[in-house]
Amino acid sequence: MKYFKFAIVCIIWSTTWAMIKIGIDQTPPMVGLALRFGIAALVLGGMILWKRRSILFNRASIRNYLIVGLLTMALGYFCTYWGEKFISSGLTSILWASLPIAVGVFAHFSIPSERIGKLQILAIAIALVGVTAILSDRQLIFSMSLLWGSFIVLVGVGVAAWPNVYLKTNHQSYDSLTLTAMAMAIAAVVHLVGATLLGEWSKMVWNFKNIGSAVYLGLFGSALAFYLYYDLLKTINVIKLSMITFITPIFATLLGALCLSEIVTWREVGGMFLIFAGLLLYDGPKWLGFIRKSITVNNPDGR
Repeated sequence: MKYFKFAIVCIIWSTTWAMIKIGIDQTPPMVGLALRFGIAALVLGGMILWKRRSILFNRASIRNYLIVGLLTMALGYFCTYWGEKFISSGLTSILWASLPIAVGVFAHFSIPSERIGKLQILAIAIALVGVTAILSDRQLIFSMSLLWGSFIVLVGVGVAAWPNVYLKTNHQSYDSLTLTAMAMAIAAVVHLVGATLLGEWSKMVWNFKNIGSAVYLGLFGSALAFYLYYDLLKTINVIKLSMITFITPIFATLLGALCLSEIVTWREVGGMFLIFAGLLLYDGPKWLGFIRKSITVNNPDGR
């Protein structure tokens, strides 16, 4: 069952980038995010009531809600939506594959046991070469707006990385379901207010394509995928779960090329694999430890 959930998360998160691209032309970013997170918060809120979970409102819990809601959900995803107006859905997914490395850089300054060593520095350098290779492709970068969009997406990745480290260093326990629901509710309110103040609602084209994109991203890309992801954290080794980082960009790129006729060049493919190589090298010791542990469990007598 857990591997079925894993497959569902991979499938959903492989499609979200294309769904953002489908709706972003006629859906202002803040309107799209207000609808997406509003729908997700309502669904997750219903799950909280059904499961009879209690929502904590002490100082530590409120701080968690605000940090994840304002940084990851509100600002991080706003940068992603804004950036994807100028770059392909496949490229966006590839740039987001660098999230574990961004988390590692923040962890270096916050968690003494996770200092970056020479191997990690080499891994970061390889991943940066991959990003540079992609962004230097003349077939992709034909305007400053496209380069700027890529930069903004990377800013979003960095903004979304720090809350992960904060939650790991915070000794206050939290419930994943209520944390996700409250964070998305906060993000929905932020974008609702922002879209209203900026007059974005009048620019929204209310057709089946745009509404369908927002509903899909809210129900599946946010509520279902995040719930399954946090549920998997309890049953699957974190190293196995990190495979999502490698799987989703590949399928997202293929989906963008097949369904949206997006350009995929050899330099982009090469850059993607350099980023993957950096990710593997960065967590190399953890991967080796996981493999040794798996061999020991499956062959306790050493044969």
